[in-house]
Amino acid sequence: MRGFVLAGTKSGIGKTTLAMGLMASYENVSPFKVGPDYIDPSFHRYVTKNPSYNLDLFMMGEQGVKYSFIEHSKEISIVEGVMGLYDGLGHELENFSTAHVAKILNLPVILVVDCKGKSTSIAAEILGYKILDPDIKIAGVIINRVNSEKLYEMLKEAIERYTKIECLGYLKNDENLAISSRHLGLLQAEEVEDLDRKMEVLKTELKKTVNLERIYEIAELGERKKVPHPLESYKMMYKGKNIGIAKDSAFSFYYEDNIELFRYLGMNITYFSPLKDKKIPDVDVLYFGGGYPENFAKELYENKEMVENIKRFCKENGRIYAECGGFMYLTKGIKLLNDEYIPMCEIIDCDVIMREKLDISRFGYLNLVKNGKHMAKGHEFHYSKIENIYLDTRKYTAEKDNGKAWSCIFEKNNCKAGYPHIHFFTGIEYLKECL
Repeated sequence: MRGFVLAGTKSGIGKTTLAMGLMASYENVSPFKVGPDYIDPSFHRYVTKNPSYNLDLFMMGEQGVKYSFIEHSKEISIVEGVMGLYDGLGHELENFSTAHVAKILNLPVILVVDCKGKSTSIAAEILGYKILDPDIKIAGVIINRVNSEKLYEMLKEAIERYTKIECLGYLKNDENLAISSRHLGLLQAEEVEDLDRKMEVLKTELKKTVNLERIYEIAELGERKKVPHPLESYKMMYKGKNIGIAKDSAFSFYYEDNIELFRYLGMNITYFSPLKDKKIPDVDVLYFGGGYPENFAKELYENKEMVENIKRFCKENGRIYAECGGFMYLTKGIKLLNDEYIPMCEIIDCDVIMREKLDISRFGYLNLVKNGKHMAKGHEFHYSKIENIYLDTRKYTAEKDNGKAWSCIFEKNNCKAGYPHIHFFTGIEYLKECL
């Protein structure tokens, strides 16, 4: 096996651009993303033509992370980190951060640093990352936003002299190499104009300025033993059951391991599009994941035959599970940023309203609890808020480690819908209630 973690000193350092370039530079790449992100994995898939798997210690547990990494590794595994290398929950070194994942998986780390406004001080910055946790193997450095090869050589000399960490190359300071951003992180891969051309330019640049052969050598991991599936005792528990998964431009946020888990449990999967299809598939369960329903609100509303199909399915006690964007779709309606109100499926008795800013009061990891019993681990990240609750049917509580808690997950008949994104590796009790 071969693999490494591409980590940064902070968010916005250029990890995703470099990760995409490196993934495009090797053959048979298995991409991974630390944390609960959905956007970056869509780029990973686009570039490698392989699914990208999340590695989230909080939501998946140590066994889940090890299982997913080893199970899905190909010729070379490239793990894109999240935020800064050591950033996680709190200030312990084992805080679900990129460094924590690298340590659990015993992977070398390649650190991305920004050289803007720095000279010898860049070595002090990197040395701090090296000594904070000696168990983290920082095997190399890539410098981003470098204006000239002469500057790179000067920075390289300082870094290697004072840190004894190898410099593996640099990326030029060129805005044309970066991916544009918008309100929820990055554009989805298919929305980036001329992405194929951008990737060819990026690959060409990396071949000139990054030692790809040395990175391949650093990535040597040796043999790794298989790890049992974290839900091995539940294998084929739902054999023959049929699930329909909403999948289109409005609903695209799903953890790959969750989708594979349905098959592991014996379920048959059918994908459908609430945007384009007129009817739901003939299934036992409907699953609406997150996405951008607010960007397609009019199209979703105007597909009235689909809306009526979903309403009828709920009325007849069909099982429905929806999270975040899927939850928004099932509410009475969405009030857009321009104050226009668009009706939705009218199953859940509340409205949602879009905001310009992230709802920081509900942001981050959570534990899902019902009647004092732990049901699942999850994550919230949304720009909308619940408004006008006409009938409050929430029976679950979202609890954060800092003591904050709030009601969540609306229920109607056999429908459960709410903002939390759940990873089922540690949420089987909740999943059983949904199925």
